[in-house]
Amino acid sequence: MDLKGKTALVTGSTSGIGFETAATLAGRGALVILGVRNMKAAEEAVKQIKKRHPAATVDIGPPLDLVSQDSVRSFASEINKKYPKLRILVNNAGVSFMKKEFTSDNVGVIAQTNYLGPYTLTRLLEKKLIESKARVVTVASILHRMVTIRDAKALLTDWRSGFYEYTKHADVLMGYELQRRLGPLGVQSVVADPGGVKSNLWDKSPMFKKGSIAMSVVNTFYSPPEDGAQALIHAATVPWEKEGKKVAGTSVPKTEDLRYYSRGLFCSPMITHLQGLRGKHYSVLQNIEGTVWGLGSVFISFMDWPLRYLTGGLLFNRTMPVKSSAASYNKKIAKDLWDVSADIAKLPREPVVQ
Repeated sequence: MDLKGKTALVTGSTSGIGFETAATLAGRGALVILGVRNMKAAEEAVKQIKKRHPAATVDIGPPLDLVSQDSVRSFASEINKKYPKLRILVNNAGVSFMKKEFTSDNVGVIAQTNYLGPYTLTRLLEKKLIESKARVVTVASILHRMVTIRDAKALLTDWRSGFYEYTKHADVLMGYELQRRLGPLGVQSVVADPGGVKSNLWDKSPMFKKGSIAMSVVNTFYSPPEDGAQALIHAATVPWEKEGKKVAGTSVPKTEDLRYYSRGLFCSPMITHLQGLRGKHYSVLQNIEGTVWGLGSVFISFMDWPLRYLTGGLLFNRTMPVKSSAASYNKKIAKDLWDVSADIAKLPREPVVQ
């Protein structure tokens, strides 16, 4: 995609893969808006991006705290007023380890930050996204393959049902439902998995504290943010027609062109064709398959970056659309989750096009 003259918004863009994504898009000619909570960190991010790309154009949006629906509404309102077009939206910001806490709407703060906040932001920018024929990238995780969502409301209002892996599964459902609903209106919604990345997502976990064995493993085997960001950048900029789904040589309807982008070894059939489900709710065979998947995913997460690094990017350097988990294609739960989210966010269930 030619990015000159295009406007892109990247949330969570002061560090990690969000920063690297923003920097690359700006370096390729886009006007990039940083959607972040920490204004001081945003100013430093702008300096770093301009140091890399002196001609880059980077704006700092108003403060965006995804934990607060009021903050999301205020942010979206300012973006709608200030920018005539929005060609790319990257819903990247997220958290993993947080103390038990709920919002005033009784939504768990992990579910609020990782799912409901991005959902609300996307919906509030809906009209502009449609007018701009925008590309929306929602960032997921391999961990979405380990769970299913049985109760859409419980994801938001029950603490354990809203843990990180469930919210990432919800993000995949949201990305697909967005394509089903807005795809025919010109919006291109995709999901991207950055793989195993050593980012500040680990910082709040007691298990992965600085100097721990677990953190040493992450630092040794997981990719740096600039590598993990490549999946997001590809998903945001690849020409839509280049990788579209086809049946018998004919492109499928936009409502069925659901894309989940992975990179390197994370595209392996071991990951994409097996299911990672385990627990008392699943059969013996499902648990066996889930165990095989789990062992395979650990091996792949440890080998992906080292092999790419040691071969100078000659091996396992490709990003491409792959299958997400079987449960992520469940249209009923995707619709239920969309509608419940709209009700909690006090938004219409159907797209606002006027």
